[in-house]
Amino acid sequence: MLGITQPSYIRYENGTSEPSLETLVKIADIFDVSADYLLGRKIY
Repeated sequence: MLGITQPSYIRYENGTSEPSLETLVKIADIFDVSADYLLGRKIY
């Protein structure tokens, strides 16, 4: 769904890498939340 490799996703989860803006938007769309929410900027 994201068009990335599993090791890339694992690095995001471990905090050793950060997703690109494009990937961040895709993750937000998948979970039906805003990018701000994923970044901890807004509480819903």
